Amino acid sequence: MSDCARTTLRLRLAARYAELRARLERMVGSRDAAAEALQETWLRLGGGAQTGGPVHNPDAYLLRMAANIATDAFRRDSMLVSDSEREALLHIADEVADPARIVTARRDLAALEAALAELPPRRRAILAAARVDGLLNSEIAERFEVSVATVKKELQQAMKHCRERLSDTQAVQDGSLTGRRKF
Repeated sequence: MSDCARTTLRLRLAARYAELRARLERMVGSRDAAAEALQETWLRLGGGAQTGGPVHNPDAYLLRMAANIATDAFRRDSMLVSDSEREALLHIADEVADPARIVTARRDLAALEAALAELPPRRRAILAAARVDGLLNSEIAERFEVSVATVKKELQQAMKHCRERLSDTQAVQDGSLTGRRKF
């Protein structure tokens, strides 16, 4: 569709806005939805909406375009959670936060903190840079002025130390300390 045709359609939409909105409102059942769909139609026409050929019936074309936009918006909005549904979800009891799990998590955290405290300072800092800051091995090597191989070795030794210290806790059984990172 040429720029001239799009401009003509935009002018037609502006001139017949009230009639098109009333017809679209009857189709979609909402004045606001009709107005929003016509606004989006206006924007799309300004942005270079394409057709397969010349438009023979501008009013029908504009109405169909707006109806399609309204239908797409309805489908998109129907996939969202309403405020009342969101409120209901907030009041569902969290099964994960039972007292036994809280105690286990606190014990695991204390054991991990103790294991980390036992690491040499550089090894602990390299582990934190990798696992907490999410840095790549090459970035860590540059920061600590060591080779990438040294970073890998320090990470392996730090992970081995933590696994050994936590072998009697649930953390290792769950596999939470064995996850792989991107290098």
